Amino acid sequence: MILIVVLPLLGSLFKWNGLPPQFGQFPVQASIIPDPGFDLIYFSLGLAVVVFILAYLIFPQLFGFRRVATSPRPSNTANFPWWFWPGVIVTILCWIAMWGQFSWLEPAVHFTFVPQWWGFILTIDGLVYKRSGGKSLLAHRSGMMVLVALASCITWFLFEYLNYFILVNWYYPDNQWFSTAGYYVWFGLAFTTVIPAVFEWYTLLNTFERMVKKYESGPELNPSPVFKSAVFAVGVLLTFGFPIFPHPLFFALWIGPLLILSGAMSLAGYWTPYTPISKGNWSPITLMALACLFNYFIGEMWNFWSPPNNPNYWKYEIPYVNWPHIFEMPALGFFGYLPFGILCWVAWLWFKHVFNIESDLRFKTSGLPENE
Repeated sequence: MILIVVLPLLGSLFKWNGLPPQFGQFPVQASIIPDPGFDLIYFSLGLAVVVFILAYLIFPQLFGFRRVATSPRPSNTANFPWWFWPGVIVTILCWIAMWGQFSWLEPAVHFTFVPQWWGFILTIDGLVYKRSGGKSLLAHRSGMMVLVALASCITWFLFEYLNYFILVNWYYPDNQWFSTAGYYVWFGLAFTTVIPAVFEWYTLLNTFERMVKKYESGPELNPSPVFKSAVFAVGVLLTFGFPIFPHPLFFALWIGPLLILSGAMSLAGYWTPYTPISKGNWSPITLMALACLFNYFIGEMWNFWSPPNNPNYWKYEIPYVNWPHIFEMPALGFFGYLPFGILCWVAWLWFKHVFNIESDLRFKTSGLPENE
């Protein structure tokens, strides 16, 4: 984690003889250094990666996965928990208020982002509770979820820090509503929703047995210490390199820290999302990646029609592939949510081990995953 903080500083010293332009501006605004325009070669390479990922997700048998029969789903008599309905109501009301841009609701509409997302988290958790026979993160891991929210806030502030070194891949144009201190407080509250929402989606996907089984019986890979060291080394190089080559390595903001943490934890002998792959179970890592993608497809939709009254509204400046767009996000950029989902998990595991938090995502009496 220290390397993830320090390496970009060293790269910036090499590139700028100091800190990058706009460093410390919060919320960050559009980069003062223009991004390169659309590049067909770079876009084609990215598209090839996307096609490969889609082939794996849709046709895992092409990659050595075996078809596994699913058993009929047992009858489930659990009712929705009490927090499901307030979650639905709050989500819908905040959604209407944010998109409606009702003048008579100002300035209250400026404060809808956080309750909308926490209402959504309550809603998904209620669905999990219903589908799993009375098991969910809020029902059985409520104390853990408080810590996950704290870890989420800290983790996303870390990525706001890294965003400066990549010359601003995303920014927040509506910066006229609060003072600088007010923005730190409000964004801090907003950042508490990032990882909890992804984890809720993960537990929801795990209630669909067919989806779990689809990726459970694949190739067994047990990387050697040399391979794990190479993963760590590549992460170090990317994290040091993206401040030096911010446009060509724009994707390394997500990949570099992921490889550093994953490689270090694997070398230290800790459980990681990759551990089940040694037994051919690719389901945990795949479903966590999909959980993040599904969650932020909805998030990007909500964001698109939220200005000008949403202080959390964001836009992108992605070099080379900034076309075509789905909402504000470049289409290829959605696939960046796949590794980000895994990174959320790895970051939480880091907090769990460093602070000796005895909690995980397991529910031993339900259909939810038997892993960390």
